[in-house]
Amino acid sequence: MRLIYRPMTSRAGRWSLAGTGAALAIVPALMVLHLHEASIPHSGVAAAVSSRGSVVTDLDRPPWFGLRLLTDAVVFAPRRSTPKEAPVVKARAAILVDPDSGRILFAQNDRAQLPPASTVKLLTALIVLRNFSPDRLIAATPDALVQSWDESKMGLHPGDVLNVRELLTGLLTVSANDAANVLAMDTVGMTRFVAAMNAEVAALGLHDTHVTSPVGLDDPGTYSSAYDLATLAAIDMNNFDLFRSIVAIQSVALPASALHPAFYLNNINLLLRMYPAAMGVKTGYTGNAGACEIGMAQRNGHRLIDVILDGDLVYSTSRRLLDWGFTQEGLPSQLPTPSPSPSPAAHH
Repeated sequence: MRLIYRPMTSRAGRWSLAGTGAALAIVPALMVLHLHEASIPHSGVAAAVSSRGSVVTDLDRPPWFGLRLLTDAVVFAPRRSTPKEAPVVKARAAILVDPDSGRILFAQNDRAQLPPASTVKLLTALIVLRNFSPDRLIAATPDALVQSWDESKMGLHPGDVLNVRELLTGLLTVSANDAANVLAMDTVGMTRFVAAMNAEVAALGLHDTHVTSPVGLDDPGTYSSAYDLATLAAIDMNNFDLFRSIVAIQSVALPASALHPAFYLNNINLLLRMYPAAMGVKTGYTGNAGACEIGMAQRNGHRLIDVILDGDLVYSTSRRLLDWGFTQEGLPSQLPTPSPSPSPAAHH
């Protein structure tokens, strides 16, 4: 009996046991052994299979084999109706969630599978933070630095050596595609890293997401939903101190060292400058995705997350939606009070 990977009609591949005359399918994160964390060393799976008398080769292992997955899912409960006073959101999809109570406060087409642009880097960061030490050094190779002129970059060059913390800072502030590729290709390889990303969303029960790269450029095989992205934002913010600290940075200088030049990074998420309670999280834009924004804010120790996909004036919309959510929970608005329109001049 041996483990084989068979692509099926569903977007997330499934595992099957072959050679026994019967087949069974289980989600990738569970595999053969039921573990709290889907972290399985090569020797562990080899022993589990070879104890039944067969030889395991690399071809028998899943493409993301050896990388750890987080399996603590977050589920939001939908509200039955949207309040009449809810703001108008001009976007293809949007959601506002309360990660502390697990409630959805506002939803608009939130399960639609849409191009996510660079908001998919929340998933990239999750794989990195789950598997690599922040102090791990990574050397940038030419193959990872093939971005076109119009892609967002932090300015890496072949031979630059940065640690994971520095690369994540570029990834999450200036949405650096060069950092994303180095974190994937120059660690475990692009195929294995992307396979882990797709295994991760399957392990978390997120059925509206699939990726073909750690970057988020337009591709038919890369899509997500407002609901899934809100879930990924909550998971990253809940589990990783380093993630929380980076996405809250408005600007940062990575000083030069013997291994790389200095990098000066200004966070492109303007929500941090527009709403006093904002904590991050991630923005994105491509031609197909339009303008996208994932925002998080905290007031009185209470947090809200919103996602806007293909929206107009996404930073202002995010600020308005978050602020409305806090007013629903009894807090005063932090938005400027509109100036009254001048009354028309009297005619004599």
